[in-house]
Amino acid sequence: MQKIYLDGDWSFSFTHPKTNEVVNTSVSVPCNVEPYLVKLGLIEDYYPADDPFFMQPFEAVDDWTFLKEFDAPKTEQGYTQELVFEGIDTIAEVFLNGKKILDCEDMHLAYRYDVTNKLLPKNELKVVIHSSELWARERPHDMLSLSRDAVTTYDSQSHLRKARHQWGWDNAPRLLSAGIVRSVYIAQLPQKRFDEVYLYTDKICDEYVILGANFIYKTTEKIMSSHSVRLSLIDGNETIFTQTNRAMFTQGSFKIVIDRDKIKLWWPSGFGEPYLYTIRLEMLEGDDVAAVYEAPFGIRTLSLDWSEHVTESDARFSLKVNGEPVYIRGANWKPLDPLASLADAKLKEGRALEDLKALNCNMVRIWGGGIYEDEFFFDWCDRNGMLIWQDFMFACEVPPTDDEYSALVKKEAEYVVKKYRNHPSLALWCGDNENDECLTWTAFNTTALPSDSRVTREILKKAVLCNDPYRAYVPSSPFIADITAIERRLGCEEHHQTEKHLYVELYDQPTALRACPSVFLGETGPFWTNAMTCDTSILERENERSKRLWNEDVSEPPVRKEVIFHQDDYYFKMWRQSARRACERLLGRDFGFEEIKDFTLALNILCAECFKDLIEYCRVSRPAKMGVIWWSLMDMWPMLFNYSIIDCNYNRKLPYYWIKNSQANVALMGVRTEIGKELSLYAANDTLEDSTVQYSVTAYSEDTSSRTVASGIVKQGKNSASLIQRIAESESPEMWIIKWSHNGEE
Repeated sequence: MQKIYLDGDWSFSFTHPKTNEVVNTSVSVPCNVEPYLVKLGLIEDYYPADDPFFMQPFEAVDDWTFLKEFDAPKTEQGYTQELVFEGIDTIAEVFLNGKKILDCEDMHLAYRYDVTNKLLPKNELKVVIHSSELWARERPHDMLSLSRDAVTTYDSQSHLRKARHQWGWDNAPRLLSAGIVRSVYIAQLPQKRFDEVYLYTDKICDEYVILGANFIYKTTEKIMSSHSVRLSLIDGNETIFTQTNRAMFTQGSFKIVIDRDKIKLWWPSGFGEPYLYTIRLEMLEGDDVAAVYEAPFGIRTLSLDWSEHVTESDARFSLKVNGEPVYIRGANWKPLDPLASLADAKLKEGRALEDLKALNCNMVRIWGGGIYEDEFFFDWCDRNGMLIWQDFMFACEVPPTDDEYSALVKKEAEYVVKKYRNHPSLALWCGDNENDECLTWTAFNTTALPSDSRVTREILKKAVLCNDPYRAYVPSSPFIADITAIERRLGCEEHHQTEKHLYVELYDQPTALRACPSVFLGETGPFWTNAMTCDTSILERENERSKRLWNEDVSEPPVRKEVIFHQDDYYFKMWRQSARRACERLLGRDFGFEEIKDFTLALNILCAECFKDLIEYCRVSRPAKMGVIWWSLMDMWPMLFNYSIIDCNYNRKLPYYWIKNSQANVALMGVRTEIGKELSLYAANDTLEDSTVQYSVTAYSEDTSSRTVASGIVKQGKNSASLIQRIAESESPEMWIIKWSHNGEE
C-alpha cells in the first residue's frame, strides 16, 4: 500500500462565538484549533492555571472549517484509492468537491472513503467540525448513564466518543478541543491484497513452537483453484522456515510448527532480549506472487491468571510470559499533551519513552481517560520489551446502553483491536478505567450491578474474543464482581478486589498498603499530596494563585462536585491543606509561601518515600503481590503540583530517582513488612538468571558521622525475592544508604 499524504497547509475558518465575524487563517494539519487561536491573538492562554471554563465560549463554535486543494495522484491500473482520516476530533462532516462523503462521530476511529474514479484533476477537500456540546444535546439520555462523578458539567461526556480528560481532570485542563488531529492521506490499494492479518503464537513447548496467521484476502478472481499461501519466518536476511499450503478460500487460518531450538523468544525487559523476526505472508497464483504482507513478529505466549475477587482460598492476578510469571514494575501513561495532535508529536520525540526505560519499568498502562497512542508507541515497546496494558478509552463513567452509542463503541473496539493486536508488547486489554468503581460511587443505591454494563461485559469483550482471542481481557480496572458491589451496599465487604487502585492520605498509606489484600495495584501513589515541579516558569505561572490561597484551608471534607478541576481554587486549597497535614505529621512543621522552595523539597521527599514504600513492599511480598503500576509518568500541561514524576517540560521530580532504584532488575531494599516491626534487608531479582550481589548498608547520623550496619554478598535466585537479614536500628535518627553492585553497575 502506498500513501499520498495531504498533511501540511490547509485553509482554516470559523465564526467567532462572540462577534459572529468569520475568522480566516491557515493551519498545518495534523492540528488542534487552540494554538491557532493564540496565534491569531484571540486568546492568550487556552489552559489558564485557575479558570477551567475560560475556553467555554469556543465550545459552541459549530463551523471549524478546514479546506485543502490537491491534485489527483497518479495511480496504477486497477488500484483502489481510499481517502483516509486517521483522527478527527470529533463531530464532523467531510465534503469532496462539494459532495458530503463522511459523517464522523468518534475521535478514536479512522475514517475511510473509496474515492476510486471520483477524483478530478483538481480537488477540494473540506472538513467541517461541529460543536461536540451542541451535538450531545440531541443524544438520548438514560437515567443510569453517568459521566465522571455524576456532575452536571460533565453530562455531554456520556454521549461522545472523545478523550475523557478533555472535560477537565485532576490531571488535565478542561479543554473540549476540535481539529484534524492525525494524518490525512490517499491510500493506493492493489486489487489483490491481504486485507486483514492476525499473527499469534499458539504454543511453545520444549520440542517445538506453533505459530499462526489468520487472514482475509481481497481478489478479483472468482475461482481460486491455482492459489496457495506461503508463510515464512525471516531472521534478518535469512529465511529460517517457510511452508506453503493450498488456499481454499479468501479467508484462512495457517499454522506452522518449528523446532524449538531454531528460534529465539520475545521477552519483556529484564527477562531477556525482545527478539523480533519478520513474518512474511504471500498469496501465490501458480508460481507468481499476487500479494505480500510483512510485519515484525515476536514469538511469545502471554496469559493472565486472575480470580474475580480475593477469598481465603483464592487470590490471583499474575501475568505470565512464555510460562514465566512476571512481577510487574509499571507506570501509568497519560497523553503527553491535552491536544491529541501535540501529544502525538511529543510522543515521536521519544523522550518520555526513554524515561520509561530508564526507570526500569517492564510495563506501561495506557490510561482509559486519554487516547489510543500512535503505532510509534507500540513499535517502540516491541523493540524495548515494554509490556502494554491497554485500556479502552472509558474512564470514571457509567456509559449509555442505547443502540446508537453501542454500535459506535463496537466499531471503535473492532478497529482498535485489529490495529494493535499483532504487537508482541501488547499484554492485555482492559475495558475501562474505574467504571465499575464509578458505579459504586455515584449509583450506590440503584439496582444496577457492574455486570449490567453493556459496553464492558458485552461489546468490548466480544471485540477482543472475536478479533484477538490469544490475549487476555479484563472488564474493568479495578474489576468489581457483583457480589462485591452488593456487599459494599450492605456495608459488609468480604470479597475484595484482586486488582486495586490504592489511594489514601500520604501518612495513612503505609498502614493501608499492608492491610490491602489485593494482589495487584493497577494505580497507586501519593494522594492529594503530590510531587511538585521545580521549574521556575511553572512556578511563576501559578504564583499569583499560590500566594493568594496559600493559607486558606477547607474545613469540611472534600465534596466531589467541588474538586473536579485542577484549575479550581477549591482543588488548590484541598491540595495545600493535605500537603500541610502531611508535613506537620511527618516532619513536624509547615512552610509559609515565602518558603516554597523548601516546601517543594520536603513534599517531594515525602512523595518519593511513598512511591519507594509502595514499590518495595510489594516487590518483596510476592506472590501475595504481583505488581505495581504507579500513577503516573508525566504531566500533560504546566502544573505546579500533580500526580506525575516528570513535569511537562521533562524536568524530573525527586520521586523519579527513587523509583528508578527501587525498580532495578536486581535490587536490595530496606523494608518494614509490618508497621512498628524491625526493618529488614531484602533482595529481589526480576531476571531469569541467578544473581550474585555485593552490598553494604551505611548509616549516617545527624552530625554526618557514619557506620556500616551491614555488608556482604548475597546470591539471589532467578525471578524471586527473599529476606537477606534483619538489621538493628539506632534509637537516634539516621539516614541509611544501601549500595549494591551487580554486573558491573553500582
